[in-house]
Amino acid sequence: MRQIYNQIINMIKNNISNIKDNHIQFSNPDYRPFNFDKNNFTEIKKSESKNKIVFIDGGSSEIIKSSNFSLNLIRVYYTIYQNNKRINSKKIDFYSFISTKNINNELFYDCEFIGLNNNALPDKNDLLLSSLDETIKQGTVRANISNVSNVIRKFSEIKTAINIIDNLNNSDIIVLDGSLQCTFTKEKKYFEELYMKAEEKNIIVCGLSKTTTLMTDRGNSIANALNKFDIDGKWFYHPVVDIKASNHKAEMAFVKLHEKSKYIFRFEIYKEQKQFINNVLRIISNNCNDPVFMGYPYGLIEADKNARVSNNEKNMLLTLFSTKFGKDWEKIKESLSSIDAHEILDSVG
Repeated sequence: MRQIYNQIINMIKNNISNIKDNHIQFSNPDYRPFNFDKNNFTEIKKSESKNKIVFIDGGSSEIIKSSNFSLNLIRVYYTIYQNNKRINSKKIDFYSFISTKNINNELFYDCEFIGLNNNALPDKNDLLLSSLDETIKQGTVRANISNVSNVIRKFSEIKTAINIIDNLNNSDIIVLDGSLQCTFTKEKKYFEELYMKAEEKNIIVCGLSKTTTLMTDRGNSIANALNKFDIDGKWFYHPVVDIKASNHKAEMAFVKLHEKSKYIFRFEIYKEQKQFINNVLRIISNNCNDPVFMGYPYGLIEADKNARVSNNEKNMLLTLFSTKFGKDWEKIKESLSSIDAHEILDSVG
C-alpha cells in the first residue's frame, strides 16, 4: 500500500510543480490570451480616495415547485461604503411565479412578479424563455423550470446597479458579484443600459468573482500559475486577454487584495474604463481587511450574507403558504415535486 500512496503523491506533485503554463486557455476565438509575464504584475498601493463603493449581490429560493410552475423568493441586496464605512444599504424582496406556456406547439416559461412594484424588477417580456433556450438548459435536455429564477435574479442585480447610479457621484464605483460576461438570453440589454448610464455620470462598473473555471493551456488553475511567480504584497495581474466578444465588454485581471491573503480572484472592469483599473483596485483593497475572509471585500461578504434566503426562511414561507391554502393544500401537494427520488435517497441513512 505504501508504494501505491507514494505513486499517488508523486503524480499529484508532478501535476502541480512540473507544469509550464504559457497563458489562459480560451475556446472562443473572440478571446486572445497574452502569455504569462512577470512584468504584468502591478503593486496595489493604499488609497486615500473618498469615492463611494456599491457592492451588489442577489439570492433566490424556490418555495413551491411543480412540473409546470415554480414560485420563488428573489432577493437583491446592496450596501454602500465610503472611507471604509457603510453609509447605506437596502434589501429588495419580491416573488416570481414561473409557469409553462405552449406557443406554436413549443413549451416556453413565462414569469409574473408578485409584491411591491419597484424599479429593480426586470422587464417580464425579457423572461419569456423557450424551455430549449441554450443559456438555461442542461446539456441536451429541456431546461428545468427552476433555472429561470437564476435569470431573474441576475437581471434584477443589474437593474439595481442601473438605478443606484442616480445616487452616485463622479468616479464612484459599482462592484457586482461575479463576471461582466452575459450568459443569459437578453442579459446584454441590461448590461448595455448599465454601461450607458454609468458613462454618462462617469461611474465605474466592475465585477469580482469568488471562483473561476478558467484554466491555463496546461490545464492548471490560474491561481497556481500566478503563484509560481512568487510576488509579495498586494497586486493585480494585467493584461490577461484581449476580449473581442460583443457580449463581454470587459477588461480582465487577476487580483490579490491583501498581502496576507491566500486567495487570487478574477476581476473585471467595463472595457471603456480600463484606464481606471489601478485606482479602482486601490480603493477596493481598502475594504479587504476583515479577518473573516482576508483579501475579499467586506462589502461583498455583507451583500452575500444579506442576499441569501436561508432554509429556515424558506421552510417558514412554505408553512405559511400551506396554512393559507387550508383544506386545498393536501390536493395541491399531490402535484408538487418538492421531494424527488434523490432527496428520498439522501435521507436514507
